[in-house]
Amino acid sequence: MQAPSSNPIPTNKKQVLGLLLVLLLTFALIGVIIYRGKQADAQKRAFILKDPGVTTGIITRRRRYKHKRVTVTYRVDGRKYTLRTRVNRAFLRGHQMGDTTAVVYAKADPSKAVLKATLLREKN
Repeated sequence: MQAPSSNPIPTNKKQVLGLLLVLLLTFALIGVIIYRGKQADAQKRAFILKDPGVTTGIITRRRRYKHKRVTVTYRVDGRKYTLRTRVNRAFLRGHQMGDTTAVVYAKADPSKAVLKATLLREKN
């Protein structure tokens, strides 16, 4: 009696088509997730820019590996808010912990904010 093969390679057309279908659905799902994320970012920016306010924030944390991020704390009307956002390498080179940076926020909801440097970079 022969032992069953542990070869995971598909051997017939049905298995190959099933594998291709799974891959196609996976890529489609990833595409939808990326599209929704970009759409949400665009809506947030539009909300902020409808009635923006500008304040100064202090960089309280920098993350240089993997996804480059900064954490910025800022105050609006005496309340403290925190913004955690991705930045590019040039921003990280030019800013250290404790440095100040401009923060653009929505006057209707000051917890919604972006870095002014990010807005300027996206305009160009």
